[in-house]
Amino acid sequence: MKRLIIIFLASISMLFSPAQAIIKPVRPHLEAVKESVVYITKTGKKYHKGDCSYLKQSKIQTTKKEAIANGYTACSRCNP
Repeated sequence: MKRLIIIFLASISMLFSPAQAIIKPVRPHLEAVKESVVYITKTGKKYHKGDCSYLKQSKIQTTKKEAIANGYTACSRCNP
């Protein structure tokens, strides 16, 4: 019985560990930076993902925010 109580208390203390509250995910920040990069062409009015097949002729890197501010809209094929 003592063994069960000790196991129970140990598992409860692990749930409320202050170390878990300190750990913050880094990945969402990196993904947000990666997602903000889009590509435009010299003549088109759409912005694209880097691997879109519509970027064969030209591929100019910009941010999604800048592309939208300059009147570009999202490509319907790659849907960035």
